[in-house]
Amino acid sequence: MKKILLVMAMAATGLAAHAQTAIEKSKLFDNWSFGIQGGVYEPAMGQNVFKDLRPGVNLELSKMFTPVFGVSANYFAGINANNGNSRSTKFWGQSGVLAPKTAFDFSNLGVSGLANLTNLFCGYKGEPRAFEVVARAGAGWGYQLGDCYPQAAGSAAYNTVTTNFGFDFNFNLGESKAVTVNLKPSISYWNVGSGLNLKNSNVALLAGLTYNFKNSNGTHYFKTYDVGAMQVEIDRLNAELAKKPKEVVKEVTVEKIVEKPVTVEKTIVKETQLAPVVIFQLGKSTIDASQRPSVAMIAKYMQNHPTSKVHINGYASPEGNANLNQKLSDARAKAVYDMLVNTYKISPSRLTHKGLGVTDELFD
Repeated sequence: MKKILLVMAMAATGLAAHAQTAIEKSKLFDNWSFGIQGGVYEPAMGQNVFKDLRPGVNLELSKMFTPVFGVSANYFAGINANNGNSRSTKFWGQSGVLAPKTAFDFSNLGVSGLANLTNLFCGYKGEPRAFEVVARAGAGWGYQLGDCYPQAAGSAAYNTVTTNFGFDFNFNLGESKAVTVNLKPSISYWNVGSGLNLKNSNVALLAGLTYNFKNSNGTHYFKTYDVGAMQVEIDRLNAELAKKPKEVVKEVTVEKIVEKPVTVEKTIVKETQLAPVVIFQLGKSTIDASQRPSVAMIAKYMQNHPTSKVHINGYASPEGNANLNQKLSDARAKAVYDMLVNTYKISPSRLTHKGLGVTDELFD
């Protein structure tokens, strides 16, 4: 009987690399965050700094594409502090304007680009630092109830395009870095025909919390790989494979006792070992398109040798929890098994598979 030993080894791939470090590929639903903040705001000019402060709240949804760059959408709402007065003696720098009686009389819906200045200038070390600085810039839609702007005199509401700039001072909490405390100073220019004019701008100072959702890699942030170490491991595996003979023939003597005369029967067991390996991304059990030719080679061999059988061994890297690595090695072996059965129509009776967990010995 012919028995084929298919060996699977693990490896890692990344989208970005810096020197000998690669950053893990980010999926669509990875690295999302949601935050809520509260604070105060007022016009940048023409106000009493403390007397005219008004409360506001902010909701924000953000997505980081890399440890440095991302995008966010936020909605800021100003709380009406006019105590129901129909006219305000001084409201947003104007005297005697129409002041609304609604709970919220000001809003700014914006989209901003994000740049993590800490990671940009200091590099990313594989997890967020305890303190980071993020810059933001973007545009939005501003909405104001009341005729607080000269251009909106006598109007019940005023709409305009806004230009927004700010910083986030982030304090990342705990070992998992799932929660971030934010301090957010910002300025929003109301483009009312005079460009970026401080007379038509609001400044705000907000503080709050942001939750960083868990990623497919099991953490709340980007993971990195040591490319050099991975390449050394891959080279070691390839060297070990090269040392193995492509075909090994073993003679096994089986003694069968019968009535005289005694005969000795010899059974020849032929074991063929194929060199290709199926390489997986770190922590994954899906077969990339680039690795399918290795599986196709096994399928072709089995189609040409109808009596052959395949045993598939799965392996995992030594990093991480042993139980999880065992499950990962099982899943990798099963992935090759499923592809042979479903894609190449190999009979399941000719296949066996087993996960061997973490191991340095790739061959029995």
